[in-house]
Amino acid sequence: MADAPAISCVIPVYNDKLRLPRAVDSVLRQGVPVQVVLVDDGSTDGSRELIAQMARDDSRVVALPLPWNRGQGFARNIGVAVADAQIVTFLDQDDEHLPGWYAHALGLLHAHPELAAVRGEIELAQVPPGLEISRADPRWAAMVHSPLWNLVLRKVVYQALGGSPTALAYRTREGVEDVTLVMALARHFKVARRDHVATRHYVNPNGATAYYLRRSRVTPAGIEFLEHSDAEKSGALQQAHAEFQRRAACNLEALQAPTPREAEPGHWLARTWRRLGGRE
Repeated sequence: MADAPAISCVIPVYNDKLRLPRAVDSVLRQGVPVQVVLVDDGSTDGSRELIAQMARDDSRVVALPLPWNRGQGFARNIGVAVADAQIVTFLDQDDEHLPGWYAHALGLLHAHPELAAVRGEIELAQVPPGLEISRADPRWAAMVHSPLWNLVLRKVVYQALGGSPTALAYRTREGVEDVTLVMALARHFKVARRDHVATRHYVNPNGATAYYLRRSRVTPAGIEFLEHSDAEKSGALQQAHAEFQRRAACNLEALQAPTPREAEPGHWLARTWRRLGGRE
């Protein structure tokens, strides 16, 4: 690469070669040194060949074909593992990051070393009839704070938390691994919330956002789900969520108890965790 990337964007890819170029272009046009890590999760529609061609055409693009489908969380973890930048972000293959978002988020993270991540606003596009939603609806705030695709964060933080969950319970329609990870992130680190619009999210009629809106409603008591899946009824999803939170906490506890060498004031790991823990 001509310039070391300031940020790496990881995009899991699965059978969507028509919309993927739009997503990739939105990253490459950000105006900062970027890297796009495309992780193909076993596509059969030509997406695998497309990402290989993208990587040949542009040195900023990395193509990683997985041998078989392992799920979005696994693909994200592989993508972060090979990312060159120390700051990462994520994008779904059919969405866009809006102009200026990376520069805005990077500026905040560089100016405030105590921050682990920056979260931006979202813009919904192509909302199916009957699922229109206003920003005053409590479910809008839930959608803003739940995903990874409007978040820019330090790579070390993502990895310390354990990356995205990959348990079988998350391979269901209700198993949105983003929620589990961002809850751990908010519990242990400082995340800045900004009004800057980060992501244009296209609401696929068969996608997770449409499904969430269809099966939820707002009541005086808050957001209520109209139906529950077998995974939710059995407690499997809740159990997987609790296990991830336990492991994330154990990871951070281990990192915050440095060895004598790591306890030296100038050691990079000691400095990083003091900053992110607000102790510097």
